[in-house]
Amino acid sequence: MWFKNAFFYQFSQDLEFSAEQIEEKLQAFTFKPCGKTDMQSIGWTPALGEKSASLTHKSGDFLLVTLKKQEKVLPAAVVRELLEEKLKEIEDAEGRKVKGKEKQNIKEELIHTLLPQAFSKSSFCNAFIALKAGFIVIEASSANKAEELTAYLRKCLGSLPVVPLDTETPLMFTFTEWMRGDHPSDFTLGTEVELKDFAEDEGTLRIKNLSLDSDDLQNHLNNGKQVTKIAVDWDETLSCILADDLSIKRIKFSDVIKEQNEDITDEDKLARLDADFTLMSAELTRFIDRLSQIYTQPSE
Repeated sequence: MWFKNAFFYQFSQDLEFSAEQIEEKLQAFTFKPCGKTDMQSIGWTPALGEKSASLTHKSGDFLLVTLKKQEKVLPAAVVRELLEEKLKEIEDAEGRKVKGKEKQNIKEELIHTLLPQAFSKSSFCNAFIALKAGFIVIEASSANKAEELTAYLRKCLGSLPVVPLDTETPLMFTFTEWMRGDHPSDFTLGTEVELKDFAEDEGTLRIKNLSLDSDDLQNHLNNGKQVTKIAVDWDETLSCILADDLSIKRIKFSDVIKEQNEDITDEDKLARLDADFTLMSAELTRFIDRLSQIYTQPSE
């Protein structure tokens, strides 16, 4: 229960539902497997796994939810090959080319026929609501996946007043100043960075395992490149990659943090999941709260 990637949104107003009310509303949207002719199915699954009785899991001021998505796997190459065979049969029998809407209809009928034989692939997306801090944090590697969860949660609740953090300055400018040496004292820069030159459109430069204060990298800044991703360590708690789209990538919690739950054995899986979630959500929220302070402060 340790998030590896995260997108976060802040509540624009207080959430009007209690944890118990959220649980009740999500129950109406419990995950059900794909039917024979369904392309996909989506719904909520127990946050602590199938052995848990409830969909949500509350620990202190944090509420965990898990969205499950199941999709039928139909390889495009297979569909294309079968479609070409079908079109050729019609062309040979009727002496004409099949085009436009008729071709699309035949493709859709073909997919509908193949769906009962298709394999299913499932994926999960975890998120927690920091009730007191006023954030929702989604474990996702892309904005689309994060927004899929928030959109579905909004559909289930009827209202979810969350918005991206409103930064005072574009984050690439903030990160560039950090790389020049003007970064918060509780942050240590790592050895990975992504640079872009938007004026000259010279593409993206990705650097790993190099000190960010090296003369070569500083010269890139002097020549107009901006920092769009940067590796940081924070407060002996975690390391990650910060990106200018507000995402947090490749989160690694320090051994000092993880060792706090070492006395709980893996034999009691629910107890261990609960303890890890409690610790992770508190520390990640503390980090996000710190980022929000930095990101929203006026530039000097």
